Amino acid sequence: MRRVFLGGSFDPVHDGHLDMVRLIHHRLSSLGLPFVISFLPTAGSPFKGTPTDPTHRLNMLSLACDILKHQDMTASIDTSEIHQTPPVYTIDTVRALAQRYPDDERIFVMGGDSLASLHLWRDYKELLTYIKIWAFDRAGSDDVVPDILVRMTDDFGKFLQDGFLKDDLLKDKLLKTNNSFNTKSIFYDTSPVPAVSSTQIRHALAQNNKPCHLPEPIFDYIKTHELYKSVL
Repeated sequence: MRRVFLGGSFDPVHDGHLDMVRLIHHRLSSLGLPFVISFLPTAGSPFKGTPTDPTHRLNMLSLACDILKHQDMTASIDTSEIHQTPPVYTIDTVRALAQRYPDDERIFVMGGDSLASLHLWRDYKELLTYIKIWAFDRAGSDDVVPDILVRMTDDFGKFLQDGFLKDDLLKDKLLKTNNSFNTKSIFYDTSPVPAVSSTQIRHALAQNNKPCHLPEPIFDYIKTHELYKSVL
């Protein structure tokens, strides 16, 4: 089983997020591979400010899941991060997921902009022994550091074929020697997704504008609950 996690603050969730789910769903289902896609909302990123109340973000994600369901696609919401006390570090999450799903392939989805800053994440080398990464081209890969670049591929078959380092002693040895473990466990997907961010949407809403790339049910929810009245 492949477990695909799309992490983020989802503040709010938008068409860019949904399009990534659609592309992942299409690619995996076309190969007949069993998979589960889950949104993984965070309580708060070490690199960002305080997000909107978790209840609202979860409700908007539920609406996003309903949109996908009406398009014959299934996505769930994993709440293991959102109720923790921020900051929440991804390395702690992936360790927990490895214990929860030891026999499943765990894939994290992110934009190319996040991939470019991955080397700044806590224990990022250890993180890459627990998960594979599916990165979408929201920013060029030229800024990716060599440690990350050596693991990247645009060959989806190679990405699926290469596995995890399951031997803990080997993992420790490679981490201590600064080896970049040359497996192609980062897939760089150049499929087009909307060039939109939650930050742009919040700014538009704060100026009483209707943003592009915001699904109608989520826009209605935001209006009903008067969210994003001031720029976050």
